[in-house]
Amino acid sequence: GECSAFKERFLECLRASGFESGACRQRAMAYLECRMERQLMANEPLEKLGFKDLIDEKSEAKPEKL
Repeated sequence: GECSAFKERFLECLRASGFESGACRQRAMAYLECRMERQLMANEPLEKLGFKDLIDEKSEAKPEKL
């Protein structure tokens, strides 16, 4: 149950979007990150799991440090 809050948010999103998984990719990624951080699944690069575009968006949104 360590990542159950992430799982519930993902499932809520799926229900709200009519089970359109593309609308819930951010929450899916957060759930998988939680599972990997707690060693509940094998650690895989998120790019390899199909989240490269979301990672690129995250890095573009961060202000650059000087």
